[in-house]
Amino acid sequence: MPLCILVCFVLTTLIYGKPIRQIEEAPLRVFFRHIDLNANDELDAYELQHYFHDIEPDDKVPDLNQVIRTMKRTMKQVTNEHEQHFSISWQQFHGNFIELDSIADNNIPQQIHLSLLADGTWSSMVVIWILKGIGSEHQPSSFVRYGTASGSYIYTQAATNRTYDVGIGGWKGTIYEARMISLQPCQIYYYRVGNAKAWSDEYSFKTDCSNVSTRVFAVMGDMGTVIPAGHLVAKQITEDHRTTPFTSVVHVGDISYAGTGSSEEIAEVWDMWGRQVEPISSIVPYMTNVGNHEAYYNYTAYRNRFRMPGPESLGVDNFWFSFNTGPVHWISMSSQHDYSKDSVQYAWLVNDLIKATQNRTQQPFIIVVTHRPLLCSDESELEQHLPNSTLFKTVYSLFVKYQVQLIITGHMHVYERIFYDNTTLITNNTYTNVRSPVIVVQGTGGAFDNDKWIQPQPWWSKSRMIAYGYGRVTVSVDETQRRLHYEYLLEHDRSVYDQFSIVI
Repeated sequence: MPLCILVCFVLTTLIYGKPIRQIEEAPLRVFFRHIDLNANDELDAYELQHYFHDIEPDDKVPDLNQVIRTMKRTMKQVTNEHEQHFSISWQQFHGNFIELDSIADNNIPQQIHLSLLADGTWSSMVVIWILKGIGSEHQPSSFVRYGTASGSYIYTQAATNRTYDVGIGGWKGTIYEARMISLQPCQIYYYRVGNAKAWSDEYSFKTDCSNVSTRVFAVMGDMGTVIPAGHLVAKQITEDHRTTPFTSVVHVGDISYAGTGSSEEIAEVWDMWGRQVEPISSIVPYMTNVGNHEAYYNYTAYRNRFRMPGPESLGVDNFWFSFNTGPVHWISMSSQHDYSKDSVQYAWLVNDLIKATQNRTQQPFIIVVTHRPLLCSDESELEQHLPNSTLFKTVYSLFVKYQVQLIITGHMHVYERIFYDNTTLITNNTYTNVRSPVIVVQGTGGAFDNDKWIQPQPWWSKSRMIAYGYGRVTVSVDETQRRLHYEYLLEHDRSVYDQFSIVI
């Protein structure tokens, strides 16, 4: 090794505690190498358990047998199945998840995702994509090209770009954002993104139809990637979209699980996650809510990689905002930021609820999403999810006052349906003209589920289950009905575990 390179290597190691990567590695390899503490190109159960210990509280860390059972189900094969010799080789790991790795040509756009703005007219659509690699910021000007016929792109909009450089070893890439404008309702649009060097494949989406009575949404939180099951739930949602198309996907916080402890994250895990959801996020608006696992480096990755309608709804950035889709007014509240009654967020929340209540003719349903549960009977962090908790005492009465019908949360890796009203008779899981909102914990998007229930089951807990899956929300409004139907769909067999309806 030349002397100057050796000196630089030693100095950076002394200053930063670890050498800075000089050669860019593929995201999947970086992730694997971080977990492979023995540096033998194999992951054993102890290394996987250590990884879980880094990212979750002690009471959520799975035992070795649970690690093995889960990884056997999420991997096509493992080298050894017994606890003493359980291992996953790099070749097996890469073979199972190669679709989450970066594409070979860094000039080709990747991690493409759509998002909505606030007004609900679908007259514009935001598209974000990434170019990976050192020097990606020096690419030619980039654009989105789109039109109403496949292969014929009569409209072009220029993209802005930004980057950031945090995480273990930093991150090398450029994020591009463009807006497709002047969109017409109930119309399929075909689009590509890129520049003179390379263009993406063609994707398409359909704008909302004002004359249809039913919209369908996918909701979940706490996903992650390949350890253990975020990729499975992402695949489930993508496959279900083919038979029951979603109007949009709503992700209730804890998105990529890029963190490795309390202070650092692996930026490449965000790239893996972006590749993982691209089959659905490139064709359906993918709306996000902020969770505690996005907090690293002052939410740098979350603020840069997404574009939510904070400014358009008078909220703040990607943290708290609202938007309309057909008959639903969605409110995304941050349980990570100050929500006390004298906070900026609380004042915004009250004002947004007042305006939504005045607009019930167009949006009769109000759905609130926030990452941390108002209520949950999971043993972990129990004192934070009871009726005397700060979050519940601060906002629940507000949601009752303004007749919010549904609250969807995550954080605990469970499903639970909650109704905090012991005076209203509910028949056949149908909530008709009730004054209190139904609360759902849907933290089943793929993060490790080493959760346990308190016993006996509280009176307000109506259904609960610990298994991967997502929620499907079907909202139907016409002259004869105004109904919201919720289904919890299990990942492993695609069955419906729980379902209920809200009729107003």
